[in-house]
Amino acid sequence: MISINRVTNARVWIDGTDFIARAEEVDLPKVKYKTTELKALGLVGETELHTIVDKMEARIKFNSVYPDFIAYASDPTKVHTVIVRAPVQVYDQHGVTVKPLRAEIKGYFKEFDTGKLKKGDNAEVEASMAVIYYKLEVDDKEIYEIDVFNNILKVNGEDKLSEYRQALGG
Repeated sequence: MISINRVTNARVWIDGTDFIARAEEVDLPKVKYKTTELKALGLVGETELHTIVDKMEARIKFNSVYPDFIAYASDPTKVHTVIVRAPVQVYDQHGVTVKPLRAEIKGYFKEFDTGKLKKGDNAEVEASMAVIYYKLEVDDKEIYEIDVFNNILKVNGEDKLSEYRQALGG
């Protein structure tokens, strides 16, 4: 059965504060694995082996300047939590159903672009975040959970690093 998923809206909370009508766009973290090249005698070719999760970044674009947010988010020693919720509309031969998407992102805001000011337009302000924790769920199913400081990497709910943590002694 064919189904088409569409996400056309979302809502953002930062440290528990609802940013409804203020956040315009969110770039969720890109999950990328660093690799190392394997060249070895006796193998017919070369390949790459994954090593670690590459650094992750999130970005939030706001529709104006919000000095209260910029003031408290500019503290480089504080970890902030961003929650994004969205309806995933699933179209199939029976009609449309809606499944919840929830992303939880923790990290440090590392860059603020306080935007361009143009007559008749809202300012476009962007904040970038160095991500230390990322969890993505769709329809209450865990897609990813990555916790950099606690050596957690879960994919589709499966803990991929339990043996790794045991080998490290913890």
